[in-house]
This record gives sequence, C-alpha cells and structure tokens, in this order.
Amino acid sequence: MKKLKLSQDLEYIFSLALSVILALIIGAIIILANGKSPFTAYAALINGALGSPYKIATTFAKTVPLILTGLATAVAFSSGIFNIGGEGQLYLGAFAAAYMGFTFTNLPGIAGIPLALIFAALAGGFYALVPALLKVKYGIDEVITTIMFNSIATLFTSYLANYPFASSVGKMGATEMIAPAYKLLRLVARSKLHTGIFYTALIALFIYYLMEKTSAGYDFKMIGSNPIFARYGGINAERNMVIAMIISGALCGIAGAFEVLGNHYRFLQAISPGYAFDGMLVSLIVKNNVLGVILMSIFFGMLKTGSIAMEYETAIPSELVLVIQSIIILFIAGEKGFANILRRIYAKEGAGQDV
Repeated sequence: MKKLKLSQDLEYIFSLALSVILALIIGAIIILANGKSPFTAYAALINGALGSPYKIATTFAKTVPLILTGLATAVAFSSGIFNIGGEGQLYLGAFAAAYMGFTFTNLPGIAGIPLALIFAALAGGFYALVPALLKVKYGIDEVITTIMFNSIATLFTSYLANYPFASSVGKMGATEMIAPAYKLLRLVARSKLHTGIFYTALIALFIYYLMEKTSAGYDFKMIGSNPIFARYGGINAERNMVIAMIISGALCGIAGAFEVLGNHYRFLQAISPGYAFDGMLVSLIVKNNVLGVILMSIFFGMLKTGSIAMEYETAIPSELVLVIQSIIILFIAGEKGFANILRRIYAKEGAGQDV
C-alpha cells in the first residue's frame, strides 16, 4: 500500500514539475514573440524575487497570506466541504483585528496582538460556520452560499469602514489606525515582511501535525476521499465537516488580521487583492497537500515579486506571470496524461531490463 502511494506521489511530482517547465517554456515563447529575450526576462524575474535581502523579504511577505489561505483551502477541501468564501472570512477577520486595535488601545502588545488574532480567527471561523451548518443540516450547496457570503462580507465591512467606523482623518474607506502596541515588527528595513511570518510558521506546523499525525486529520481526509466508507467506519462526517470549515474560516480570518497588524495598520475596504482565491489555486495545484501548499506559496510569491522587477527592467508586462500561473493550472488539470507518460517510460525501462 505504501509502495502504491509512493508511486502515485512520484507521478504527481513529475506531473507538477513538467507543468511548471512547460508553462515557463510557453512563457518564453510569448516573450520571444514580443521581441524580448526570455533569458534576460527570467533572470530579471529571479533577481527581482531573490536578488537581495530586501527582495527576499518582499517575496516572503507576499507568501504569508498565500500560505494561510492555501492551508484554509486544504483543510476544508480535504474534508469534502468546499469553502469558496475565504475572501469574505479574510475581510471579517481583518476588520475584527482592526476593531481590537483601535478600540482597546491601552492593552500591551504582548496581550493585544494575540487577542486580535484570536478575535480575527473567531470572526472568520464563525462566518464559515454558517454555510457549513446549512450544508450538513439542510443540504444547501456550500459553494453557492460561500460565494454569496463573500459579497456580503466585503460590502458589510466596506460600509463599516466608510460610515460608523470611518477614519476622522486621512483616506476614505478606512478605519482609524490601530494602536502602536498592536503593530507587528518589520524584519527587514523598507520591506513589508513582519513577525507574522513566525506565527504563520507555527500555524503551518500545527496544520501539518493535525492533518498528517492525528486521528482527526485522518477522519478529515477519509471523509473527503470516501464519505461512504467513512460513515461505515463510524466517522461522523457532518461534525467533522463543520469543524474543518471552522478551522478553514479561522485561518482566513488570521490572514486578514496580518494584513492589518503587519501591513496597513488599519482596515481598508479593499484590503485584499484576492488572496483567498490565490491561496485556493495554490492548494488545488498541490492537491491540498500541506507541505505542497507552503512550497507552492513561496513559488507564487517569487512570481509576484519578480514580475514587478521583470516589467521594470525589460518592459515585459507583469501580467505574463498570470499567464504562466494559468498555464500551470491548465497542465495540472491534464495530470493523468502526464502520469500515463511516466507509466509508459517505466514500462519501456522494465521491458528493456527483461530483455
């Protein structure tokens, strides 16, 4: 059984690596068609992502929300419940953290920051609980409800930021600034990398342990892969789906909190450029594997950071990175075809050895 799983894992790694390589090759062809050198473009991209401590810090700053929202997707999807509402949960978590920061201003940072994160996790988790209950109690499709809840959350928090909690000075669509004690420390000068990356690492370790080393993680994955067998095995599918959804929403809420505590220091009505959807793509690409989410998030962070430098140095539009990401996803959808290629290679090698 372990040998079969190892073989399947190797096939998927081969498919993923081939998808990335083919996407980069197609990207190079597009660059050539525009009269530019792909070597120069990709060198600028890599240098823009990793060329200095500041650039590395910027890459990892962009990685933090992708890891959290990717893990949120992995937990929910592995459990057979599809949380498409991460963006709304992120917005509510962000507002909850900001509310703590500009309301309870006398708390010391050692208490305020953890409380803000807990408050954000509760906001995101509770918001995810509602569609989960509608799913398990009444059979209402969670994909539809979570998509609708995204709109409700973004519009509701926009109203809060523009009216009852609007900043008395400064920009429209923003709350008051949080108290200084709530601000996460920046790790590299001029970059947006903050101490939230250490919290993120601890959360990632916890999710890895939960999903890979505990009976709860086994139950989650069994429900997602074979719900009928799980029920015959005595696993309470409905309860576990609800728990997985709450964890997923809490992770998105924490991702929103870090945007407030570490980057903007207030809630903004457009605080996320779509982090939850990017995290969803990251998780789907690696089949909801926790370690895969972390590595793919770093890769996507490199693409996002490096694309800006590539555009500045070579005049190649940064949107090319979106094309590369889309092509990777397209090829991953054809994973079985790549797996068949690998099997044929193995079959030929086996036939050669028999001769």
